[in-house]
Amino acid sequence: ELDLCSAASVDAFAGRLAAEHDALDVLVNDAGTAFWFGVRRPTLRVNFWGTARLTDALLPLLRASAAAGRSPRLVNVASKAGHLSQVDDELQRRFRAPDLTREGLDDLVRKFEADVAAGRNVQEGWGNSNYGLAQLAVTAYTKVLARAEGDAVRVSACGPGYFDVGTPSPRGPRSAEDSARSAVKLALVPDGAPTGEFWQDEQVAAE
Repeated sequence: ELDLCSAASVDAFAGRLAAEHDALDVLVNDAGTAFWFGVRRPTLRVNFWGTARLTDALLPLLRASAAAGRSPRLVNVASKAGHLSQVDDELQRRFRAPDLTREGLDDLVRKFEADVAAGRNVQEGWGNSNYGLAQLAVTAYTKVLARAEGDAVRVSACGPGYFDVGTPSPRGPRSAEDSARSAVKLALVPDGAPTGEFWQDEQVAAE
C-alpha cells in the first residue's frame, strides 16, 4: 500500500523496499489525478508533491544501482498539458532556468498555491489549470534531477497522450497500451541517450 499524499506512507514504502532490495534499477512514476480549478490541493499533492516525495525517498536506491554499474532509469509520466506557455514570460524564464534548484522549484509551486488561494493567480502570471501547473512542475523537477544525477541516472519525463482510461469519463483515441510505449521506451534507453528531456510520441518534444 502506498499513499503519495502521506509522508509516513511514502517513508514506510521506501523503507520496506530498501529492506528487501539493495538497489532499484527502474522507477516509473505514473500516479496522477485531476480536480476542478477551485479544488487545487489534491491535484498538486498527488501529481507533484507526492511524485517528488516518493522519488526523493527512492533516490538512494537508484544511486546504489548506479554505483553497482547497473545504469538505472527514472521516468516521470507527465503531460503535454504542462507546457510553458501557460505562464507568463518571467515565470517561463524561471521554470526553464538552467540553474533552477529543487528549493527554487518548490518555492514556485508554493507561490502558485498561495496566489490561487488569494485569487490573484492571473495577475501574477499563472494560468488557470492546477493539472497543467502540476505537470509543468513535474517536467521541471525531471530537469533538476537530471542535472543533479548526471550520467549516473538517466532521468526523463513523458506524456502518454489522450487515451482510453476505461472509465465513464471522456475517452481518448489511444489505447492504454499505445500510451505506455514512451514510458517503457524511456525505461529501456541505452547509456548515452538524452537525459532531462520531455518526450511525446516516443520522441523529444519541444517545451
